[in-house]
This record gives sequence, structure tokens and C-alpha cells, in this order.
Amino acid sequence: MLLQEPPLIKAAGVWTVAQVVTIVFVIVVIAYLGREMIHAASGSTKSNPGPGQGERSSRDFGSFYVVAFGITAVFFGFIVMLLFADTFTNDVATALGFLTALFGAITGLVGTYFGIKSSSDAREGAQRLATNPAGGTTPPTVISTSPVDGARAVPSDTHPTATFSKDMDSATITPDTFTLLVQDPSAQVQPATGGVVYDSPTRTATFTPAEPLESGRTYAATITTAVRDLAGNTLAQDYTWRFTVAS
Repeated sequence: MLLQEPPLIKAAGVWTVAQVVTIVFVIVVIAYLGREMIHAASGSTKSNPGPGQGERSSRDFGSFYVVAFGITAVFFGFIVMLLFADTFTNDVATALGFLTALFGAITGLVGTYFGIKSSSDAREGAQRLATNPAGGTTPPTVISTSPVDGARAVPSDTHPTATFSKDMDSATITPDTFTLLVQDPSAQVQPATGGVVYDSPTRTATFTPAEPLESGRTYAATITTAVRDLAGNTLAQDYTWRFTVAS
């Protein structure tokens, strides 16, 4: 007799609940994706400092979250279709259309997210490069030279010297990174043995020529971007100054 009583929950009712749950789940996923896209788009313009070095925020894993939620949404919808496939027995096209629409929506959102995030990252990178071409936190600079740029009547026993704004890595200051050229015609001046020396207390690099400089000749001293400070930062660009030896 109990078997003849109508079921408490009809199949149609179960399917309706499944539809509601699916719709709610998709709405939640869409809301989350929308929130992540807004954050990605506005991330590079925020003035608040980010996490410290070595720390990672939840947005660092945004791409993983977006893909995971997208796949979960499609998988969930597909499972529901399999469980209640009999509902679409007479209309398989409707079932396939529902699944295709769900997959297309998630794919579109994921693609949009990556597009906005890539644009944001590119803009942030361009801003960082514009403010700091060397790519480090605070690039070192050559704050003074001896002789000064454009000096004339310089003694022939001059040893060109550059003073940096930060303590430099002495191993990076060599005859390849601190060079001296005589001009007209151009020729490289050879340093004396151990003739390129960096002094940490004064933050100065000195080039000692192997022979006295020629009278009346113009020389160009160059510090290249291969020179680094102790933090690994480099110059923004090669630094060159010129001087002329007394006749």
C-alpha cells in the first residue's frame, strides 16, 4: 500500500532543484570571475604597497583560481546533464545546447580575464620600466667624475675616476666595464696591471693607464651597464665623459 503512495519528491522536482543549484553555482562563479577581472584591471593603479619580497598574495594565484572554477562549473553542469539525461530523451539538441552554452560562457569569461590581466601586467611593466629602466629597485648612478665631463688641459698623468651613488660590486668593475678610449683615431687605452680598482669606502672606481696620456688628445671614459651594485642593480645606461689632455 505504501508502494502505491505518490513519492515525496517527484523526478521533475529533483530536476528543478538541480537546475536551480546549477544556475546558482554558475552565478557564483560569474561573480567571482567578475571580481577577479576588476582587481586585475585596477591592480596596477593602486597606490597601496603590495606584499613584501618573498610573499605572495591570493591574486598571484588568480589564473589558477579562474581556470579551476571554470573547469568545475563545466564539469558540474555536465554531471547534472548525465544524471538527468532522461529528461532530454525527446530533445537531445536541448541538452547539447545547454552544455555548449555553459562551456562557451565559462570559456569566454576565462579568456576575458586573461586578456585584462595581461593588459594590466603589461601596463604595470611599462610603468616600472619607465621609472626604472635598469629593472632594479634603485639603480646606482655615477654622481661625479674626475676629470669632469668636457675638462680641458688635463695633466697627462691623470687617472680617470668615477664616484657612484651606491656601494658597487667590485668584481663587476673591470677593464671590460670601465674603459678609456683615445679619439681621432679611436683606440682603446690599456690599463696598467691591476689598473681598474674600486674603493668601497669612497665608492670610487679608478682607471690607471699603463702609460701616460698623450698631450693634446681627447679621451672618452665609459662605465657600462655591466657594472652592478651589491643588490644586483645596474646603471640605467652606459655612462661616458670626455676630457682633453693639455698640449
